Amino acid sequence: MKKTIIALFVALTASMALNAQSYTGPILVTRNGQTNTETATVTVQQQSNGLNKLTLAVPFMGMNLTLNMNDVPATTTGDITVYSAERNVSTMFGTMYTVLFARATDGMMAADVAIPAYNTTMWFNTVGDHFQLPNSDLEAWTNDKGEPDRWHGFKTAGGTFAGASASYAKLEQSTDLHPNATGSYSAVITAGQVPVIGTIANGTMTNGQLMANSWDATSYANHAEMDNANGTDEFYMPLYAKPDKFNVWLKCTNANANNKASVSVKTFDGTYYQEPDNQVYTNLSGSIVGGQIPAGDWTQYSFPFDYDSYAANNAASEAIFVTFSTNGNPGQGNKNDALYVDDMELVYLGNMTDLRYKGTTITDWNPAVTTYSMEISGEPNLDDFTATIEGASAVVTKSMEQNADGSYRIVISVISGDLQTATAYIINATVVNDVLPGDVDGDQIIGMDDLTALINYLLTSNSDGINMANADVDGSTTVGMDDLTALINYLLSH
Repeated sequence: MKKTIIALFVALTASMALNAQSYTGPILVTRNGQTNTETATVTVQQQSNGLNKLTLAVPFMGMNLTLNMNDVPATTTGDITVYSAERNVSTMFGTMYTVLFARATDGMMAADVAIPAYNTTMWFNTVGDHFQLPNSDLEAWTNDKGEPDRWHGFKTAGGTFAGASASYAKLEQSTDLHPNATGSYSAVITAGQVPVIGTIANGTMTNGQLMANSWDATSYANHAEMDNANGTDEFYMPLYAKPDKFNVWLKCTNANANNKASVSVKTFDGTYYQEPDNQVYTNLSGSIVGGQIPAGDWTQYSFPFDYDSYAANNAASEAIFVTFSTNGNPGQGNKNDALYVDDMELVYLGNMTDLRYKGTTITDWNPAVTTYSMEISGEPNLDDFTATIEGASAVVTKSMEQNADGSYRIVISVISGDLQTATAYIINATVVNDVLPGDVDGDQIIGMDDLTALINYLLTSNSDGINMANADVDGSTTVGMDDLTALINYLLSH
């Protein structure tokens, strides 16, 4: 028997360990206006009741603070799981009222934690640059070809004329920086002219691979391409969520003001794609709108993504293909036309623009206000709450807890695909019975005031201040003398 008990205990412990997930990463702790960066660990342990225990271990006030929050509900939409709770937590510093809003996906977590009594907020984030373009600030140049890491020009091109092309069209490191730059470098691509034939070789930078197979600048044999057929490599860039915007700093020095540089950003399923495209590719899922860059000084551009135009392809967004060129048309422009590039960013929206209950916008709705109180008839149903959101990869999650007093804490959250933008809307819902026969004046108490109100209604037919559903005391669907008799009998017997 003893061995059996020990075996069961070991099995139970192992099972619980399998259900635990730990996240370790930086946390910004702001207390009384002072911010420190620490390293914290958040552990999620599934409980036997289906809820979760969340433990936050973080340096705080010179000591190690451990916050244990039990019975935290989790709700999952798509690949994103949200944990939201408010608890009184016992710690070495005493009881701390703590508000938690965490979201996790693919082994990463972002979380907001607030301890109001200590004037403290915490921002925990292990996402890093997972949802961004690698080397998006173009600061890393360790490639022995002299190109920025994960970005390519003709020095790493393939094709018959790759070597020759590299001597004409340049991709180089630059110290010419935009006004808000925090790094040391940008990239500059410069057009060249092929001797004898006089063809312009456009300067190009891509996260795919350039192919140079023809002296004819307009030939589709000259292109940039990306393909996951050989697995992920330096010429392939995976995408983990649909971005809504592509931000980038650019400076264009085209000699002819009529010529424009170009930016192309495509999302696709990862199978072969090239640009310029030599056919209709049905593996595309999205593209930025715009991308024609006139001559001018450093400017930050923000290009929105269009997914609707590609919806018929039913293509997944598994990869992202970015190409910069000194001219939007192959072989056009002038020698020494240049395009400077720096600080790229994929923007993921996660905004709620409307929140409704049973089809009607909740009272006093304002996206900037996150806490509401409302009365609900009967036990609330999360399906009755609907939200309108912004964000191609944003999701809505819903959870509900019942408080000790019988009220409900309902959380409707919107989370961007990269977890960085998220808002939890808290609805404190009190259950009321809309129909309480005999409560004629609607004050939730049946008494002489209701008798007086019903008599006045019967004498005057004036329904102001009368709850007609409650005035139907006998349930006959009409209000008359029978209801007055029923109310009198109720009052005499109670």
